[in-house]
Amino acid sequence: MTSIKYILIFFEFIFLMLGVYLPLANTTEFWIFKSEFSIFSLSYQFLISDELLLFLVVFLFGFIFPLIKIISRIFKFEYISRFNLHKFSMVDIFLISFLVFIGKSSTFFEIQLGIGFYFLLMSVLIGYFSIIFDKYKL
Repeated sequence: MTSIKYILIFFEFIFLMLGVYLPLANTTEFWIFKSEFSIFSLSYQFLISDELLLFLVVFLFGFIFPLIKIISRIFKFEYISRFNLHKFSMVDIFLISFLVFIGKSSTFFEIQLGIGFYFLLMSVLIGYFSIIFDKYKL
């Protein structure tokens, strides 16, 4: 039974790494300018632009908290598990959903979800499934 747990954690980690590295979304502005961004590229852009608060929010909620959550389940850190970091896993997906909504309602730019978004979503879903697996000892 525990091997299934570690397999789930392994895939959650791999999907998280792919999700933060690969493009989350592709944007097209005024039908001419195209760009794509990932969590790492957004974090880097905010850091070099001296937007430290935005850098911290994107990097912490998009990468550090999910990574700590995975590590705490591998090594069973009880102190970290009390903070319920899994509740912060959907923050980045929630923010991206707002971007998609704005892009769909705007005539000035379009947004399409990238492959990184789906990897990130799969990581979050596997994380929740892993929590259910631990809770009910499936």
